[in-house]
Amino acid sequence: MINFSKKFEIGASMSAMQTEGKGVTKIGQLAFDKYFQEKPELFHNNIGPDITCDITRHYKEDIKMFKEIGFDSLRTGFSWARLFPDGKNVDLQAVSFYHDYINEYRKNKIKIVMTLFHFDMPLWAHQKGGWESREVIDSFVQYCEFVFQEYGDSVDSYVTFNEPLVPVYEGYLNDRHYPAIDDPKQAVQQAYGIFLAHSKVLLAFRKYGLKAPIGVVFNWNYTYAFSNSIEDQKAAKIYDAYVNRGPLNIMFNGVIDPILIKTLKQYSILPIYSEEELLIIKQTKIDFLGINYYFPCRVKAQSNGKNRWVMDNFIIDIPKDAKINPHRGWEIYPEALYEIGMEIKEKYNNIAWYIAENGMGVENENRFRDEQGVINDDYRIEFLENHLSQIKKAIDDGSNCFGYHIWAALDCWSFRNAFKNRYGLIEINLKDQSRKFKKSAFWYKQLIANKKG
Repeated sequence: MINFSKKFEIGASMSAMQTEGKGVTKIGQLAFDKYFQEKPELFHNNIGPDITCDITRHYKEDIKMFKEIGFDSLRTGFSWARLFPDGKNVDLQAVSFYHDYINEYRKNKIKIVMTLFHFDMPLWAHQKGGWESREVIDSFVQYCEFVFQEYGDSVDSYVTFNEPLVPVYEGYLNDRHYPAIDDPKQAVQQAYGIFLAHSKVLLAFRKYGLKAPIGVVFNWNYTYAFSNSIEDQKAAKIYDAYVNRGPLNIMFNGVIDPILIKTLKQYSILPIYSEEELLIIKQTKIDFLGINYYFPCRVKAQSNGKNRWVMDNFIIDIPKDAKINPHRGWEIYPEALYEIGMEIKEKYNNIAWYIAENGMGVENENRFRDEQGVINDDYRIEFLENHLSQIKKAIDDGSNCFGYHIWAALDCWSFRNAFKNRYGLIEINLKDQSRKFKKSAFWYKQLIANKKG
């Protein structure tokens, strides 16, 4: 088993929307609620976000289980729509709930990382234009400032956005998030609004003099050219500027990639912006970087037939000999984690970083249950070992990685996939909301116990 140092934080991630459901306090309607109401058939087994893991009622039980595994830290988040159900007035019961929730982690000596936005756009904000609306951005900043003042250093670390561009790709270029349209110009404007909101929140955070650090969690689908051809090499460079390097540079230090500007101009889809806003973005500075990694992207220079913007000139393909998770269709390639670690070291000032999400979703895990009723998820243990070994290699070669969070602590509800693919160390029985450790939880406990001074 891999031996990390005592200071290396090992824990897990989840999110507010994917675990809370409607919960014990008021919550405003989310854009995802609207999507489920309109098209429930698109959600696996017609399961929407109403109940999920019901963690607002089960959190003491869950945190006790997290402590038993030995988590050093855990990332979840605040719900904007729970704290401000109508978008304007704070709900005091929700405020109290989050105090109790955070304090339960602290009592159990588990550091708590709280994300401010994890795909849970309030419906009212979406109806005003989402991140395209400066009114929505300002309301988001006000919500964040309330959180900083109310919870302060009771939170160990703050995260502005989780996977900031996923709602853009999935909702404005695909049908996996609301509003499920395909409009590159609108997608670019929404992305710009997220960058602006991120920067404004960072500036607001600095006013309060908190000891807690603040960062962003970015999904780095490490990019490779599908082949050695000049066309694929060029395609991979441009794709990376849109999906990885470009947005990461903006959220890391406010630098906008020239490739982005050039190609957006070429297709006449530059976002609406002001010089004042660009100055705000240029002041961006994070304290740490969280990386979500599940699979690489191998880019091929091949048109998808739409020809509306530069990204229509590429497709993602998987080599025939690649190892695949058949339940998601994702390539399993742990080696990219080492390359990410080296790139952070060499191109991002070796900033403190950690793996904020990494895990394996598998369908119908019940078939792996043993005579004692425990799910023997050896496939997950193998996945973890292979990815953690690449992180250890990066650390040994000087990358400033301080931790690892598996996705997920328990079987969370997933966007549209609901509970189809299970990711947790802890299984959830949807009939009675009972919890039970999987075999991987015991392995993870040993991994944490094996840390050395």
